[in-house]
This record gives sequence, C-alpha cells and structure tokens, in this order.
Amino acid sequence: MRKTLVLLTALVLTGCATAPAPIEFPVSPMMATTYASGEMAITWKAENNQLYTIYYSDAPAGTHADWKPLPQANGLRGSGKQITISDKVSSASQRHYILLSGDQKPPH
Repeated sequence: MRKTLVLLTALVLTGCATAPAPIEFPVSPMMATTYASGEMAITWKAENNQLYTIYYSDAPAGTHADWKPLPQANGLRGSGKQITISDKVSSASQRHYILLSGDQKPPH
C-alpha cells in the first residue's frame, strides 16, 4: 500500500493529473447471488414479458472481462415472478455475473 501511495504521489507531483482508471465489473443491483455446495444461485424478480440474459466472466477482478452468456440463462422471458438460476462452480472460482435485460450487451 505504501509503495502505491508513493507512486501515486510521484505521478501527481510530476504533473500527471490522471491515473489510468481501474477496470470495474458492473454490478446488477436487481439480482442476488448465494453460493452453497458447489453451486451459485442467481435470483432476481423478472418483469412480465421482459427478456433476460445472465453473462459471466472468469477473469480476475481488475482485468479485462470476456463476458459470455450463461447457457441456462440466455434469453429467459420474465413472468412477473422471481427467477432462480444455478451455475456449478468451484469455491475457488473467481466467476463474476451480470444480469442484462432486453437487447443490452455486456461491456467490452
């Protein structure tokens, strides 16, 4: 941490006002995730007739995410009720998820 602070201070003092922005994984505020027994459960309240796709990436946080549609959650039609999808992953997995609706696409 101290090394990072010193480097950041050096950049500011030399006239560099902007540091590269870290890559962030989007958060889908309308979904909840829980992990148990090797499965990630992803739950959200789906609006009636809305299409949903869950995308996942195994890229570590802070790196470029290569988002792929989760096969069992690709183009699901909502019925106004809660939907829960399961994904088998190891406890050591760094998998991230985003829930998108309609024709939204994940960030590049």
